[in-house]
Amino acid sequence: MLRPVVLIIEDDPIARFVFKKLIKRIELTAHEAINGQDALNIIDKNKEITHVFLDLNMPVMDGYGFLHFLNSAGNHSNLNIFITSITDESEFVSTTRKRNIQINNVKGYNKKPFDMAQLTKTLLKEDYIPIVGY
Repeated sequence: MLRPVVLIIEDDPIARFVFKKLIKRIELTAHEAINGQDALNIIDKNKEITHVFLDLNMPVMDGYGFLHFLNSAGNHSNLNIFITSITDESEFVSTTRKRNIQINNVKGYNKKPFDMAQLTKTLLKEDYIPIVGY
């Protein structure tokens, strides 16, 4: 299995720092974006990205906008997306349904504050648990 290349999409600098520290500790490559629009630019320039940790509540383009754009672009099925948010998973599912956003690429949900051990397992495993309700 190829080692994951991670994109952290998070507007909070402290949360990005925590993610970056974890990723360095397990010797993975990481890119950082402060919002969905920034992330789309990074993905276009870095085709090797395999895993995305996506905050939902961000300025400019939020996580929902990012997911909507990926769906409409249609050429990002290789991305494994993990939501990291203070929003409850049930609220996330409800919002994506209301906005008609497909979440096929979403492989997991990590509620903040997140457990570092769980995030490590998420990055290093291949069999993901589907989102509740999908």
